[in-house]
Amino acid sequence: MKLSVLGLLFISVDTFVAFFGLIAYLMLLTMLVHPAIAVTLALIFNADLFYEAYVWAQATIRSGSSNWALRALERLFHYLYLLLPMVHPFGKKTENIYSSLRVLHGEWKYLLYSFGYALALSAFCYFLALFALQRKKHI
Repeated sequence: MKLSVLGLLFISVDTFVAFFGLIAYLMLLTMLVHPAIAVTLALIFNADLFYEAYVWAQATIRSGSSNWALRALERLFHYLYLLLPMVHPFGKKTENIYSSLRVLHGEWKYLLYSFGYALALSAFCYFLALFALQRKKHI
C-alpha cells in the first residue's frame, strides 16, 4: 500500500515539473506568435515528433537509400530534436514507475534532475521572451 502512495507522489511531482517546463516554453512561444498558434505548434511540433522522424530517416538511409535530400532531412530532424524542449526528459528511466507505481530508492534522483532541467528551460525561455519583448515594437 505504501509503495503505491509513493508511486503516486512521484508521478504527481514529475507531472508538475513537466507542466512547469511546458508553461515556460509556451510563454516563449506566445511572445513570438499568437497564443492559439503557439499552443498548436507546441502540441504538434514537439521533440518526440522530430526524434521519430530522425529515426525514420536513419533507417531509410541504412536500408540503402543514399539520397542527398534524405541526408539533409536527417540532419534537419536531428537539429530540431536537439533544439526543442522535452516534456519528460527522463521518460525512459521512469516509465516503469508509471506502470507499476513502485519507486526504488535510486529513482528519486530523476525528479531532481527533471526539476533542474525544467528550471534551466524556464530561465532560458524567460530571458529569450524578455529579449523578444524588448525588440518588439509597441504602439
